[in-house]
Amino acid sequence: MADGSRQTPDLTSADARLQTLLTAFRQVGMPLLQVLTEVPAAAQQGGPPPTPGTNIEQFSALMDSTIVLDQALALQLGAGDNELSAWVRWALVGASSQVVASNYRATGRALSADEAQQIANIAVQLQEKFKAQIPAGNEPIPNTIATFRAKMMETMVPVIGAVAQYSFGRAEHGLLAEVAERLVKTADQVTRALAPAGSTPEQWRLLCWNVLRAAGQIYTECHYAEADRLLYMNPEERAAYFAQHGNIVPMTQVWQSFNQRMAMLATLATYLEVPAVAQLDASQAWQ
Repeated sequence: MADGSRQTPDLTSADARLQTLLTAFRQVGMPLLQVLTEVPAAAQQGGPPPTPGTNIEQFSALMDSTIVLDQALALQLGAGDNELSAWVRWALVGASSQVVASNYRATGRALSADEAQQIANIAVQLQEKFKAQIPAGNEPIPNTIATFRAKMMETMVPVIGAVAQYSFGRAEHGLLAEVAERLVKTADQVTRALAPAGSTPEQWRLLCWNVLRAAGQIYTECHYAEADRLLYMNPEERAAYFAQHGNIVPMTQVWQSFNQRMAMLATLATYLEVPAVAQLDASQAWQ
């Protein structure tokens, strides 16, 4: 992913067109092609292996979903305006492609337009609650709300797959919204505890977004662990447990496990000294 300091290339040159093609393939095409190779819908449903024609149709459907989600995320940003840098555009569409691929991996189908809109709404609602994570205009990084939306989508990639597979008896998009808000809030709290004194807003935000990404991975592991615990319960015990809670399974254990692991991560981070050779310079930070 290009960093925010680079200029938008001149798309009239052959090199620039090639660069755009390669970026599109890496950012958008690869996640979709990879998921089609991993879990073709026909194999998930016990049917015959997909033919090249069906793969093309599935890829086209996934591309359509990616475009719909990307447009939904960018709708309130003035996506046609020159203020949106190339970095922002690629960040949004790249994150959208990963979300669509994650959903397909879990369900074997492309996102509908309504589902894409509901996912986009989660990021839009959260940006109002966590404005401190949106860059201001004087910072040397892509300075639009789209940066927050792209980071939010990247965090939710594994979470969307987990919720699509099992939602603990809740409406999927309602659970996604709940999880997303708690992840952002936790990342904000952990960052405030870890950020060195005197950190610039850009440094603080970079740390917070990396903590947020880790939080998404940790939540996903806790989600699957609790789903597996329920799956392997004695059937009679599971039926009684579900009936006791009106078929809306408590997520207390998921959140307890998540909080414990995030606390461990924060504690570990206080003891780590990053080697000089592993430190990112300004040109690497936003790739």
